[in-house]
Amino acid sequence: MIPAASKQAPQGLVLEDPLQYLSRKQLVEFRRGQVIYSEDQRADGIYLLTSGRVIVSAPASDGSEIVLDIYRADQFFGHTGLLGLQHRGERAVALERSSAMFWNVDEIEDQIEKHPRLGVALVQVLLLRNTEFAQRIESMANEKTPERVAHILLRFADTLGDESSDGSVRMPPLTHQTISNCIGTSREIVTFQMNRLRQLGYMRYSRRGIELYCDALRDRLRQGPLE
Repeated sequence: MIPAASKQAPQGLVLEDPLQYLSRKQLVEFRRGQVIYSEDQRADGIYLLTSGRVIVSAPASDGSEIVLDIYRADQFFGHTGLLGLQHRGERAVALERSSAMFWNVDEIEDQIEKHPRLGVALVQVLLLRNTEFAQRIESMANEKTPERVAHILLRFADTLGDESSDGSVRMPPLTHQTISNCIGTSREIVTFQMNRLRQLGYMRYSRRGIELYCDALRDRLRQGPLE
């Protein structure tokens, strides 16, 4: 079972599966809204989400919240846990009833000694995450809000969504505030851009979820700015 984030790997890259080398652990259950770890907690391990969804965020200097990512089953999260920092600097919260496996740093180091390829697998996981963050930073620096909204929706469609029979990708509901905290803009601007994308036929959304026509939206973005 290769983590879901692996489908974002560059074409032709052969990925190691960390679960070939990590021992299975007892599942830890989290209720909806439960804090899994907080900013001041020591970074002492990494999680693999086995069911549910988890949002990871960090505080901004102005007191607002920056959404770093949202994870679904078969994805690793809490990557800062591999650094052994005194403080994680981020918070993970279960968006719904969820379960996960957890390995502390000592367990990971022990497994790497026995299976060196595990080190390669975890480095690949971290590098893919760094690449994704770099792309988001580039988008925030160089793109206007319409494109930033479109690209974050496409990313969540890739990582959280499932294909539907009509060609759209259906993903769980995301609040406009959550999306705004991902791309550094206001909730009102996100609402405006979401409505615009819906009017243009690229998406449908309700409290039950979001349906995005990814191929059509990507084709439109290749033509130039959405404005």
